Amino acid sequence: MEVLSYQCPNCGAPLEFNSETQHWDCKFCLSSFGEEQLEEYNRQHSQEEEQTQEDSGEKKCYFCPNCGAELVTDDVTVATFCTFCGNPSVLPKKMEGEFHPKALIPFKLDKEQAKQALYDLCKKKPLLPKDFTSHSHIEKVTGIYVPFWLHDSYVNAQMKAIGKRIHVWRTKDVEYTKTDVYDIVREAAMTYRNIPTDASKQMNDDMMDALEPFSYDDLKDFNMAFLSGYFAQRYDVTREECANRLKERITQSATEKLRDSCSGYTTVDVSSMEADIIKSSSRYVMLPVWLLYTKYHGKDYLFGMNGQTGKMVGNLPLSVGKAAALAGIITAAVTILGTIGGLLIC
Repeated sequence: MEVLSYQCPNCGAPLEFNSETQHWDCKFCLSSFGEEQLEEYNRQHSQEEEQTQEDSGEKKCYFCPNCGAELVTDDVTVATFCTFCGNPSVLPKKMEGEFHPKALIPFKLDKEQAKQALYDLCKKKPLLPKDFTSHSHIEKVTGIYVPFWLHDSYVNAQMKAIGKRIHVWRTKDVEYTKTDVYDIVREAAMTYRNIPTDASKQMNDDMMDALEPFSYDDLKDFNMAFLSGYFAQRYDVTREECANRLKERITQSATEKLRDSCSGYTTVDVSSMEADIIKSSSRYVMLPVWLLYTKYHGKDYLFGMNGQTGKMVGNLPLSVGKAAALAGIITAAVTILGTIGGLLIC
């Protein structure tokens, strides 16, 4: 069969990955299994899959191994849930060859922690509508392994800039300003490790960038068992198609590093910047992301949370009443300060 469902060896119920214990748990008999046990389980199912293919030939449809219902999926989905019985299923045939990831970072935070992170974010925003923080507004929370390319690059960078040193002094009632102008040139050989670029067309690139950083010390050799209980996608953006984004990210980073080396100037204006990638390599990995969807007054809001670190990003609604009240307070404060300033001048 082409659908792999990790089932409890004790009772046959589906297993799901527990991000807290880093084990696979059965919710029915309460058994728990480690990675080595699941690897052996995976080998056995692979053998069964090969035997089934020899007997019945290649299948074009995917069926839930638990209830037999057809799985609703698209071309890039490699791990999903049965819409009828909820059984988590992995589609290993979709991860063969070039689509087989080298590594992944397992989820460290669960669904309830993702919800709590959103509530905590809302508490820190004074201009939010009061009822937006209600738990009932979170309509869907999805844990998904997102495909990424991790790039290692060697770069030669050169920056040209104009630096100014401005000195102001006063003699009696006359104020003098002296401006010294300098041509600045900076060159550097730079090495970049593990620069991520989102490899899914369905994911928003800006949101995925904002979820960084990930700690790549937690990367593990890819094991399909980690996908059980989550959604997962294979890449549909090739490493070649990520070249422009990689170039942009490296150029931005190199500009910031070289500009920071220009100390002792009042202002520094960059006139030209070149960051040439001399050599680059990349590997295909999956990184954990929680997506939280909510609807408020007819408008959709999507939030993302780093499934490893808990970093939360997304756009929040603005309370018009609170914003108007704050604007009124600011206007009143400026008016009072202006009046006091006028009295002091008089």
